[in-house]
Amino acid sequence: MKRRSMFLPALAAAVLMTAVPTVAGCGKEAESTAQETVQNTEETTETAQNTKEEGVHTVTYYDSDGTTVLKTEETADGEALKEYIPKKEGFTFVGWFGTPQMNHRYVEDTPVTEDISLFAGFVSNVEDTREFAIVGSGSSPVLLASNWGKVIGEEQKLTKEDNSDANVYSITLDLEAGDEFQFATNSDWHNQRGYGYLDTISKDGKDYFANSGGLGETSTKRSNIKCAVAGNYTFTLTTYPGEDTYETDNANYSEENKDAFNINSYDVITWTYNGEGASAGQEKQVDYYIKGEKITGWEDVYSDETKFQEQDGVYVLTVDLTEGDEFMFTSTVTIGDNTSAGTEYIRYTNIQSDDTESLSYVTGTETANLVAGQTGTYTFTYDSSSQELSVAFE
Repeated sequence: MKRRSMFLPALAAAVLMTAVPTVAGCGKEAESTAQETVQNTEETTETAQNTKEEGVHTVTYYDSDGTTVLKTEETADGEALKEYIPKKEGFTFVGWFGTPQMNHRYVEDTPVTEDISLFAGFVSNVEDTREFAIVGSGSSPVLLASNWGKVIGEEQKLTKEDNSDANVYSITLDLEAGDEFQFATNSDWHNQRGYGYLDTISKDGKDYFANSGGLGETSTKRSNIKCAVAGNYTFTLTTYPGEDTYETDNANYSEENKDAFNINSYDVITWTYNGEGASAGQEKQVDYYIKGEKITGWEDVYSDETKFQEQDGVYVLTVDLTEGDEFMFTSTVTIGDNTSAGTEYIRYTNIQSDDTESLSYVTGTETANLVAGQTGTYTFTYDSSSQELSVAFE
């Protein structure tokens, strides 16, 4: 970098002092010319300072404090970032994030198409003594047996690798399309790691997973992961318990149940699709049951009185309801001798918008539950292939 001449300010001052009498003697025209000269000089300087080679973007790397700049680098448009691993005494670098809150992990090999800021993720080295298991439900063997986490056996447990630098858990299993799951430490779903911990949902332009949400108000990190492509998968969960925090602002949070609101900005779930699973093609039976505020007290009641009768993929249930009763329909899945709560629900949104007759008998809530319009006998017909629900009333 060239050093500026120390005589430049003095020379500029001398020029200005010499020019003052001349400007004053030339009237408004000369004064205007001088102002334009100063303005043009300022604009030229600003343009020179802001000029950057076209097609080049600036990447600014920050420390985890969000303010300390570690490095800046210029990257050609469309190119991926060069590897840069900063070091911090007593901490381990785990990757770059798009926000200082570490909510968005920057994916390697992502093309740079604009100026960006990245924030270093540093974690303390703390051993994780917890055990994790897959909890959920569906038609694949492991999740069918899990029954939404009620059962945690050896086939549901993740294996912890012998690694002194990180806490790495893994599990390999078959999944079926529609299966929903998370990873947690017990049947109460404590320390759950869900959709928001996935490093990606897509590979080769294809989505393998989707966000299925959860019960009540829940963060993306505690949302269920829904499988979109059946097959055999290997999941790897990497944890950094020294960076665990808790969602203390949640209305249901307390010190006694804080593990239900555990969250971590650095934990990550990675996965590999290993191809078609061994459980593909198994015959399964799906059944549907009514569940409501008055009719079952919001309990799952699996009986002939609450069950749809199926014929050729069409399910029919005739049942007496009281005016104002709020309800929905749940499902079970049976494969062989094993039956588990299903992941499919029938709601108000399954009624077609142009089905005015059905809509005249029931209304819907904000959560898409149905509400009986009057007391009497209702007949519900559900076509599983089209997922359409119709309602008749006597």
